[in-house]
Amino acid sequence: MEFNNTAENIHCSNCSLDNERFMFQISDFPKDLAFPIYGVLTPIVTILTLVTNILVVCVFMKRRMRSVTTVFLVGLAVSDTLGAFLWSCVHLFFYGIRQKPYTEPISYPLCVFHDYGLYIAVILHTISVWLTMTLGIQRCIIVVFPFKGPRIWTMKNSVIMTTMSYLIAIVFFIFLFFMKDYSVKEMADGSQICMESYADWFNRNISTYMSIYHVLRSVAVQLLPCLSMMVSTAVLAHKLRNEKIFQRGMSKKIGVGQKKDYQHRHRTTLMVVIIMIIFLIVEVPNGIVFAIKIYDPDNTIMPTSIDYPFAILHNFILLLSYHCNFWIYVGLSARFRRTLKDMLLGSRVKRTFERVMSMSRTDSFSHQGYPLSNMKNRHINGNGSTVVKYTTVCSEGYNQTH
Repeated sequence: MEFNNTAENIHCSNCSLDNERFMFQISDFPKDLAFPIYGVLTPIVTILTLVTNILVVCVFMKRRMRSVTTVFLVGLAVSDTLGAFLWSCVHLFFYGIRQKPYTEPISYPLCVFHDYGLYIAVILHTISVWLTMTLGIQRCIIVVFPFKGPRIWTMKNSVIMTTMSYLIAIVFFIFLFFMKDYSVKEMADGSQICMESYADWFNRNISTYMSIYHVLRSVAVQLLPCLSMMVSTAVLAHKLRNEKIFQRGMSKKIGVGQKKDYQHRHRTTLMVVIIMIIFLIVEVPNGIVFAIKIYDPDNTIMPTSIDYPFAILHNFILLLSYHCNFWIYVGLSARFRRTLKDMLLGSRVKRTFERVMSMSRTDSFSHQGYPLSNMKNRHINGNGSTVVKYTTVCSEGYNQTH
């Protein structure tokens, strides 16, 4: 089962409509491709993504970085990080750490961990798609309507839209957690394996439920987001070109402050455009494959010999796209770079600077002809601040405090 194609594969070869129990099995991915990607490369990229996205959230949560755009970027970083982490943990265990044939039975509750981990990853990926779509729409409104746009997309509305993306995605896929019943079967050798079957409510109308699911997912998760991002990308690219021409013509007439505002707005729009382009590169092929699987449920067009390698490579590219966002922010946002630098080095540099300044003041007083024999005394004022007093014993025989 793929990262973002889990739910449509809920009917497998050993499932039957008479609701009999069947042995739980994982996808029979080619081991020579699954192990190096899922067992080696995926954990490395996931750890890097986890670290960089934590930095992204910390930077964008700073007061000077908060805006209607960064609210969506924070929500996007959270969904990307959690989704990548859960998906990577599942695949690392079953296709990396667990060195057993894929056809070997899986014990309980590892089967639940496998399914639920991927279901949650699918939900989080859907949230990322919807947040990226909303980010493009929001940026289009602000750029196309520079006076009315900021009044429509307030901080409050951005927070509401981000929260709604999470809630709607959870409701959309909640049925996945209840469509199967898991049980334990005792084997002759004393081992316990996991068995699963469809829940009664799902098994009675499986074709109806699957038809509704396929239509809703095709429209809400694949078609509309991709079309919306294509239109938003085209509109923003056109506005970027016009703004660049306008800025060139007005460069000698506008002040430095206005020029910086134009550059900041230009880079923010460019950043959103690149994020959407990367999403489209990943999502358009996935949408095509999803449509093929709906049209051809017997896998005659895409047999498993093609489908499984494509799923492995596509999932890894999707994981890389999650990591790319951090470098987009670093490369295009000078404010992001400054805030990140201040956050990582600010406190240490400040303490070093204060130490050097105090030493320089001490050395300066010493160079005036008064050798120092005592260093500093500290006391705390009533307002809680710390005052450092340097007490010196001068060559004339009296103490001086400064």
